[in-house]
Amino acid sequence: PKKNKFNKLEIKVLRPDLKVRYRSGFFAITDEKIQNVAQTPQQKLLTALTSPFGTNGVNLRFYPVYQNDAKLGNLVQALVYIDAKDLKFTETNGKRKANFDLVAMTFGDNGNPIDKLSKNYTLEVSEKVYQNMLNNGFVYNLTVPIQKAGAYQFRIALRDTVSDNI
Repeated sequence: PKKNKFNKLEIKVLRPDLKVRYRSGFFAITDEKIQNVAQTPQQKLLTALTSPFGTNGVNLRFYPVYQNDAKLGNLVQALVYIDAKDLKFTETNGKRKANFDLVAMTFGDNGNPIDKLSKNYTLEVSEKVYQNMLNNGFVYNLTVPIQKAGAYQFRIALRDTVSDNI
């Protein structure tokens, strides 16, 4: 559409005992408008975290586990699998080097953001380890503090700083 307008949604269910939660509508934005908006690297990561549509520039899988540590308190310990084929490694002094930003966010049961953890990582490995990582990927252990126990959505996004893939 040439003009943004609010599109109302109406949901009907057949069973009277069901309760449905949904947004009342949405604003339609054309793909051209979305693509023409220049975003910073951090904005790209936040868009990937909050968008209902997944991006697949870098293949990630993760296994989050809630823990309560006497010293650290409530936290999520997440094993994050990263497909090394999706990262751009550069060769320096016989070693391979990759640089990426990783962001983890928690959202409350209402969908509102609660906490964010953002870090930049530089990975430098030998040629032998690099070849192994290309075949098998690698796993990173990510610790994310949680304010209190409860229902959360936990999302992660990664941006390769060389290729800008998300």
